[in-house]
Amino acid sequence: MKEKLTLRHRFLLSLAIYTTIILSLWFGYHIVTHNSVSRSERENTILAADALTVQMSAQFKQMNTVASVIAGSHYVWDFLREQNVIPYYEKATAVSEIVRKTAFPITSADSVITINEEGRFFRFSGGLSNDSLEILFETFKDASTVYTIIELEDILFFCHVVPVIDYSGQLPTPLGKVIMLTGLDRTRRMLGSGEGVDRWVIQDGIIMLSNNTELEGLGVAETEPNYGVVSTVQIEGTSLFVAAAIPDDALFPERALFYTIAFISLCLFLSMIIVLYHYLSSHIIRPMANIIAGVRDIGYGKDGCLPGSGRLPKTGRKDFDALVSDINQMLDRTEECHTELTNERQKLFDIELLRKDMRMSLLASQMDAHFVVNTLKNVKRLSDMGETDKTGRMTEGLAAILQHRHAGDALVNIFDDFQILEKYIDIMNIKFGEKYSVEYEIEDSLEALLMPGMVLQPIVENALTHGLQSKACDAKLTIKGFTRGNDVFFEVSDNGAGIPPNRLKVIQENLAQATIAELSDFPEPGLRGVALQNIQRRVRTRFGDGYGVTIDSDFGGGTTVTLSMPVISNFNN
Repeated sequence: MKEKLTLRHRFLLSLAIYTTIILSLWFGYHIVTHNSVSRSERENTILAADALTVQMSAQFKQMNTVASVIAGSHYVWDFLREQNVIPYYEKATAVSEIVRKTAFPITSADSVITINEEGRFFRFSGGLSNDSLEILFETFKDASTVYTIIELEDILFFCHVVPVIDYSGQLPTPLGKVIMLTGLDRTRRMLGSGEGVDRWVIQDGIIMLSNNTELEGLGVAETEPNYGVVSTVQIEGTSLFVAAAIPDDALFPERALFYTIAFISLCLFLSMIIVLYHYLSSHIIRPMANIIAGVRDIGYGKDGCLPGSGRLPKTGRKDFDALVSDINQMLDRTEECHTELTNERQKLFDIELLRKDMRMSLLASQMDAHFVVNTLKNVKRLSDMGETDKTGRMTEGLAAILQHRHAGDALVNIFDDFQILEKYIDIMNIKFGEKYSVEYEIEDSLEALLMPGMVLQPIVENALTHGLQSKACDAKLTIKGFTRGNDVFFEVSDNGAGIPPNRLKVIQENLAQATIAELSDFPEPGLRGVALQNIQRRVRTRFGDGYGVTIDSDFGGGTTVTLSMPVISNFNN
């Protein structure tokens, strides 16, 4: 449906009415316009201040998020707990990689440091001296989350301290601190230097940082009345606030100019009205109407989108042709942005695929540091007791297991894996006084076949620690390996306590539903974290849902765990 009045007709009618009433309503028009402009300027200023505070909040939130991610990593917990020198520096390599990937791409921190509860520190970046790090330890050893300014080696730093607390036990355990240091000048640059706008970082009602250094250290309550607009936002997850403050004289800086223009326009309006009509009609109204019609046509593209070939035609007027060129360039940039967005989405998809591959690799890590430490302690105890034969057996077994674990998730010979399994059982037998009796029923045909490394050891460990550990005598474990058609089966049976029916049902349901998608990016390392569900995920991810782990138990009479996988010959690998 066509509009009754075109743009040109509306212009003529408005101009006639305006000319008739201009003299009688000038004063009222002036007041209304003045108030409207003042209100608009104030609203725009408030919106701009709000946008600045959100931007500053996001920058500081990134720093807080990065520090929290580092402090919450299990790798960092293990690193801060480590007391031995060689494992300490080995774990430092993994933590350095976490710091490199999380901190430096999105923050401007000069130094990232960890300090444990005993005062052992490690620099992941920056070149501060040991004396400076000792000052940091003494300053923040009893502190929780801290945001402060500190001077080290004649340099002022913005300091962000986050405690590292292990929440995996029954009670939270403090492990140390993550400290991020950013040069104060660099931190101030994060606040920007916009003219007429003072930006603050506030803590406990005090201006901690500002692009106007004269305000630092002043109270917000005494400073805020000096400004016309103050927009304040709390940085999420912290006790800090950021604020953008704009003085009164900046809210409407062109007030005097407005009055002058209003008076001059009143004097000249009547004499210029006819000339203005002809000029506006030919140079503005008609070209603008053409532009509006062209934009409307482009806006009605297919599916409500701007068509790729839609462009505005030239108007023949220099000023408007520049506008038309800008609009056309905007359309070109829109198409370019759409292409870039599509490419970025593809990159994100590729990264997601890589993340899933990394999760699969993490599932193959099965050697528990707790097991190694306990074994070494038993080796020392047996050595002190003069049990040289048992000491030798336990040392040899541990060495073989440590060497074998480097196979990761690769395929290994079944008999080789059983030899390592025997070493593990021998260690457990020595540790618990030779109380386990183990019977092997392995078909000779399995000698020519392959299997994923270290999938049986967690099953055997469950049988020894949960099924048989409570038995004082006659603790028997039976391990079978056989083929049926194109499949290989392993059965691990014990005559232990068994599993209550309700608990057994839950375990069976979890095994039936276990998939690789349920695993987090960083699964808990060690044998305790790679139980039946992780074995299920490994086997099903490699071979499909037709294979995996099943469990059956007679409460009070023992438990049997069965593992199935396809036949894999040495010649096919």
